Amino acid sequence: MQSSRRNLPLNALRSFEAAARHCHLRRAAQELGVTHGAVSRQIRQLEQQLGVSLFDRQGRGMTLTEQGRRLLEVVTDALDRLTEGTLSVDPGSLHGALLIGAPPSISACWLLAIVGEFQRSYPEIEVRLADIQPMQRDIPAEIEVAVCFGEPEAPRRVVRELFRERYAPVASPGLIPPGEFSGRARELLQYPLIHDRHDRWTRWLANEGLHNQQAKVNLHVRDSYLGICAARDGCGIFLADRIEVGADLRSGNLVALGEPGVEARVSHYLLTDQPGAISVRARLFAEYLSRRLAAS
Repeated sequence: MQSSRRNLPLNALRSFEAAARHCHLRRAAQELGVTHGAVSRQIRQLEQQLGVSLFDRQGRGMTLTEQGRRLLEVVTDALDRLTEGTLSVDPGSLHGALLIGAPPSISACWLLAIVGEFQRSYPEIEVRLADIQPMQRDIPAEIEVAVCFGEPEAPRRVVRELFRERYAPVASPGLIPPGEFSGRARELLQYPLIHDRHDRWTRWLANEGLHNQQAKVNLHVRDSYLGICAARDGCGIFLADRIEVGADLRSGNLVALGEPGVEARVSHYLLTDQPGAISVRARLFAEYLSRRLAAS
């Protein structure tokens, strides 16, 4: 393909970027505010124009080809630059408050770190965090962006799935030094197991043919944030998602004791206003959040 600025398929590239980030046409269509068929057509036309396949399609699933991965890297960088460039034309539109809602455990585990990074890039935006509850169906209208655990009921707003957690056991290296765990699930029963209200250990151990009553000690806490704190302090082993404990794993405060083996029963969702009503601040944060989660 001979490319020039005159024939760049910008709409098709936006559709490709959203579909590649989600690996799901329906979620990409929801984000862009168009139909599933429109996204599919745009991607087919882009593939024809480029003369390559960007996705491997198997049934309803889709994964990026090597050409697709290379193109995604370039398109993501270009769209980020375009977004920041258009906003810089009117920096006054960034000044003001942005109200973000999330369950306290999500805010504490990983959202605050992303908010901090976002504010370092956009200090004009005054972020305010409001608490919502896990599985809360009605989100107050004044909350411009919400990260929800469980799908909210908001027919006049945009709701799209962010991710579904998968849990793996983690512990402090002070409790189980590196190299002391052989990988056999039964060994974990020698240590205290930390439970939150979601009762993940029952399902995780059942997958291994075990039962949590076989553990010598069981510690029960209110939510995942306290479970992570307890694991970090060496109180026992907790089942956590890699996004929740990513910083702890990188710093060595926690070590992973196996691969994710239990999937959450519900997903995390992002709620925003409709494209015609969303503020510049909310749109900028929603896009930033999506990129950070996709990268992690």
